[in-house]
Amino acid sequence: MAISKEEIKKNIVDQLFWDARVDASGITVDFSDGVVVLSGTAPTYLAKQAAEQDTKAVPGVKSVRNEIFVRFPSGVLIPSDEEIKGNIKNVLAWDSNIDDSDIMVSVEKGEVVLDGSVPAFWQKVHAEGLAVNVNGVTYLHNRLSVVPSKHFVDELIARDIAAALDRTIDINVNDIDIQVENGNVVINGTVSNWTAYRTAENFARLTDGVTDVINNLIIS
Repeated sequence: MAISKEEIKKNIVDQLFWDARVDASGITVDFSDGVVVLSGTAPTYLAKQAAEQDTKAVPGVKSVRNEIFVRFPSGVLIPSDEEIKGNIKNVLAWDSNIDDSDIMVSVEKGEVVLDGSVPAFWQKVHAEGLAVNVNGVTYLHNRLSVVPSKHFVDELIARDIAAALDRTIDINVNDIDIQVENGNVVINGTVSNWTAYRTAENFARLTDGVTDVINNLIIS
């Protein structure tokens, strides 16, 4: 039985109010033809991201535009740009999973830019996850490039991704097309839900030799 537009929107709002990480009172939800636009304010960047994740988990949602603005609550002590920069550099240096030797960090009015390079795509994603959780961050631009430490063959990269997807219950690998050129992965095809969508993207990100991932999957 099809879910009405009103029911989907109500489920999104209920999901946002359920999540203790999200102050849903400042968020507006607009829904039309499977597309959700989130606007308003959130107290942290983590809350902004959590709101998007919660929305994608609701059946009937096909895509999300996250236009939430990070606005810190009054009375909260906000670190200076230099303090934010120093804290980000520290968390990157302390994490043994990240090679931060070629990562440069700049901050202006809470907006963070990561420049430089890392040897694997998953490290690029991981570095962003560490940085956005630092207090005072309002936005992050991840400009890190991926420079693998050895040569990988595109055809073998595509095979590795397809084999990994074929081993998961969430995805029918026959419905997915994987193209790889110079390590850049493009995923096309259809999946049944956001869980499968995220799984396909994450598996590509974790594969050796991948330098970028474009996820064109359609949720049907």
